[in-house]
Amino acid sequence: MKNKIKSQLYLLQLENYDIARFLKILLKRKFKVFDQPRQELIWTGKILAICFISAGLFLLLTVFIWNTAGRENLFWFCALFAVAVLLSYNFFGFLAALAVLILWPADLAAKEFILFLAKNKANKYSNLTVIGITGSYGKTTIKEVLAGILAEKFKVLKSEENKNTALGIARLILNELDESVDVLILEMGAYRRGDIKKLCRIIQPNFSVLTGINESHLERFGSLENTVKAKFEIIANVNKDAKIILNADDERVVKNYQRFLGGRQTFFYGAAYNYLRDYQISNRKFFTDGSGQSAELSGLAPIGLIKTPFLGEYIFGDIIAGIIIARELGLTVEQIRRGISRLKPIEHRLQSIKGKNDVLVIDDSYNGNSNGVKEAIKTLANFKNRRKIYITPGLVETGGKIKEAHYNIGKQLSKVADKVILIKNSATPHIEQGLLENGFDKKNIICFDGAASAHAGIKNITKAGDVVLFQNDWPDNYL
Repeated sequence: MKNKIKSQLYLLQLENYDIARFLKILLKRKFKVFDQPRQELIWTGKILAICFISAGLFLLLTVFIWNTAGRENLFWFCALFAVAVLLSYNFFGFLAALAVLILWPADLAAKEFILFLAKNKANKYSNLTVIGITGSYGKTTIKEVLAGILAEKFKVLKSEENKNTALGIARLILNELDESVDVLILEMGAYRRGDIKKLCRIIQPNFSVLTGINESHLERFGSLENTVKAKFEIIANVNKDAKIILNADDERVVKNYQRFLGGRQTFFYGAAYNYLRDYQISNRKFFTDGSGQSAELSGLAPIGLIKTPFLGEYIFGDIIAGIIIARELGLTVEQIRRGISRLKPIEHRLQSIKGKNDVLVIDDSYNGNSNGVKEAIKTLANFKNRRKIYITPGLVETGGKIKEAHYNIGKQLSKVADKVILIKNSATPHIEQGLLENGFDKKNIICFDGAASAHAGIKNITKAGDVVLFQNDWPDNYL
């Protein structure tokens, strides 16, 4: 993406048109273009409108130059015009930011109209079961597990990829929801307090699932208390007869849920032993060929032995959440077991990929939070008698917790990994410190300047039988 204008528009889009964050990162990057962007600029109507307004602003600048210099002196007009063109090309982001401000009233009105239409349409489906999922981590996996199990009885519609904002969900309702849908499963994302409350006003969940709370997006929320209050909006803003499904393994969920419950019926899931959990897990077995794991589940329904291709231990907790909701919606044990047997691994989330020379690659590149990292390291430790290599750039948006979070990653890795490959940035020195201070051999730490060079260099590091785990892939706006 050599074009500076296109590159700056791409960054603006990555930051969801947040002008303050956009300008901060633009200045930090010193207006550099993206040589090898991970994604492409999407030419939406909004981006085209920003380009049109920016062109109008440049035209106004030209008229100003003509009125102040051009009429009297053609040379000065040409000189100032050339400077204006050069500045506008190299620092186009300032024009784009101003264009976003100009566009804001119309953009807000259009968004509110879309939300209004979506709310009115959703209200027409009185028999629709809505499952809302939020949390700092694990939303996508549990969404896919729920969809897979419930599809054995119902027509299920779910939000796709990371389209978990109010506008993304509204468009899903407007474009895809119809009378044939029995169950609607929605990821509900939040960057600030009030986001999930707004989503609950568009469509009310019958089941609210809270996966967990950590320091993810702490830079945006400002404090963990704000994060707690934001995530619990999915409980505090639903009807009294809604059913609440909580992760018993998450300390902040267990510590805070009674503040927001309001007498609603509550169920607990989890993969670790906890007295709150509604089902128990026993006889776990991990398959070191990367094919998955098995366990026996016991509780209100006699599920028995199940096998899953997922590598993370947490999957048993997610399956328990699926069983709880499935039982509440009337699925039989046979339907539940069949749904569990058909679950497939999710791309880029502890996804097992068999490489050459018996090298097993675990793609965890979409995992960007501390709880996910802990699970990834725990999973890596399960590969006994195999050399373990861990590749990471660390986490983003950890705010004031950056040192603590990454030192802890290094500390955990020091007891598991044989080699650690770091993609250098502001976070990785803290990982290295955690490794070294906990007895890890410095010669087994390898650093690369970027993801591309790390991926190219890994083939010279691995050997037959290795397990290589790729954890997190920083978006372009964090590089």
